[in-house]
Amino acid sequence: MVGMSMQQDFDLVIVGGGIIGAWALHHAVQRYPHWRILLIDRYRIGDGATSHSAGVLLATGRSARERRLAGESAGLYRALRDRLGIRTSQAPVYWLADRSLTPEIQQAVVEATVEPADLSAADLGERLGAPLTVGTAECLLRGGTAESYEPPWVARLLISQSLASAQVRCIEGVGVQRIDAQGSGSRITLADGASVRARRTLVATGPWVSESPFAALATEHGLRVKKVVALHIDGVPPANAAALFLPQSDAYLMPLAARNQWLFSFRCDEWDVAPRKHALEITPHDRDVANRTLAHYLPALVARCRGGRVFCDSYSPSGESRVSFDPVHHLVFAGAGSGAGFRLAPGIAREALDLIVAHRPDTAAIAEPTLSAASMD
Repeated sequence: MVGMSMQQDFDLVIVGGGIIGAWALHHAVQRYPHWRILLIDRYRIGDGATSHSAGVLLATGRSARERRLAGESAGLYRALRDRLGIRTSQAPVYWLADRSLTPEIQQAVVEATVEPADLSAADLGERLGAPLTVGTAECLLRGGTAESYEPPWVARLLISQSLASAQVRCIEGVGVQRIDAQGSGSRITLADGASVRARRTLVATGPWVSESPFAALATEHGLRVKKVVALHIDGVPPANAAALFLPQSDAYLMPLAARNQWLFSFRCDEWDVAPRKHALEITPHDRDVANRTLAHYLPALVARCRGGRVFCDSYSPSGESRVSFDPVHHLVFAGAGSGAGFRLAPGIAREALDLIVAHRPDTAAIAEPTLSAASMD
């Protein structure tokens, strides 16, 4: 740790420089510019699970809380995009599911009305790059717009902007060895032997929550780490390309115009994997699972699958993200993105900061972050 003494005090220490940690830092700098803040990541910022995320943003939620977080997060991403001119890929969303699921889909989608599709299966197939098969008990719906970001770039952008403040420090390439309660705060010992004192601590380590020294948090919340896989499909999306969501298969097809390819995300049920960079691979079994879904709905795409992306995420038993206070170690945990960490990160981070301040108030706070672009100046 060049330039850092063996003991320093910080108003907030954020452990984890992924997308949730990046948004938490952004919110904290906005709301508490006088705080001395330290961000710690065992790798490079944005280079953990965030670097493997598909980055597809669609405001949906199964619960009232998740829908609120989805709407809030979508607004913050749009504000960031518009303010900085971030290039994204956008596509109208179509849903293909059993007719009985229509009310559930209509309730889940935020900021859009879900209605019967405005085009035929044949016409939609042209916009998906392959003929589409629709079962007799299924229906096509239209509702929402999906947007594709580059998650590691967004995380690094948020962090680099926050580092413009002289109050913010960042340590990369060193992990946390211990977190011990000290007074009303915590003492954080790093893997290189140095330590810092934190008045407030946020742990947002993604799938690494399952490992020491955070494993107790995973046990407390019943968290497990699951492999996450998406295949790349060769073919340049047309100018009017659409996205197709298949809720019964827990899968979706998204055009990535900037990459001249498509992304097919699907459910992988390989649990309790270790979050080791470059160790997880797309297996023949993964491809078989994806191909079964594609063969049912879009069989022409099976032969066009070329590579993909794979990593893992922490999942809660309910499949919903967790934000909680640990009174033993005087810290707040934010995570268990359950595959939705990127799209919900701004809202999860805001919840975490609210909980941190509820347990360790700061009377010098300025205005709360809002969803407007002006709030991000």
